[in-house]
Amino acid sequence: MFSASPRAARTFAAALLLLSALHAAHAADAANPDYLRGTAPDLTVLVAPPPAAGSLAAADDLRQVLALQQSRTPAQLALADGDTHKSVFRFADVVGSDFRAERLPFTEAFFKRLAKEGAGPLKAAKDYWKRPRPYNVSPEVHPGIVTEGTTPGYPSGHATFAYLSAVILATIVPEKRADIFARAEAYAQGRAIGGVHYVSDVEAGKVSGTVIAAAMLANPAFRDDLARATRETREALGLPALR
Repeated sequence: MFSASPRAARTFAAALLLLSALHAAHAADAANPDYLRGTAPDLTVLVAPPPAAGSLAAADDLRQVLALQQSRTPAQLALADGDTHKSVFRFADVVGSDFRAERLPFTEAFFKRLAKEGAGPLKAAKDYWKRPRPYNVSPEVHPGIVTEGTTPGYPSGHATFAYLSAVILATIVPEKRADIFARAEAYAQGRAIGGVHYVSDVEAGKVSGTVIAAAMLANPAFRDDLARATRETREALGLPALR
């Protein structure tokens, strides 16, 4: 009778474990389809292109950044610097102190996932336009917050995140809709105030986030998870269930 060596047995066991892991991953993917499956927007078509380099519009964009650099306050920079960390829980200052990750495990995972999936169309647009950031163009620009190196700046990823999050969060807590969008505006504008984006980058990000949110809302799997996040969040905030 053939007797496998200990090494062969270990190899076979490892292969079985790998196959089991791959099967589990496939099953998880099937149970959790992409939020943008079949609906991913092409931002290079849906968002206006950035001002052309050397154009009057580009010069005006730079003037706005320099003007904001002169007028910005320490409080504005502190808020913008805190917002460099992309987290929906930065909206707690308008949603309520009970809106925090440790109380909302599903909601936290839900918003992380939608942000990750929304980054796909955004990256495609950034790579398509390849617009340099203001501090890479002019030595007069002195960023007041953490920079993003030489990565493309159009549309703004943080502004996209802010508005994607705001659209969905306002669906969960419609009572706070105005406050949520005001906070998203401050989140987005902080990128120009901090000198890491042009104002037009920010405006394009606001459109991008809204477009991505609309595409996700058309996805049945996304709506199912949204309903679950809504129940969890409203219960944590002590709000009645939505009808």
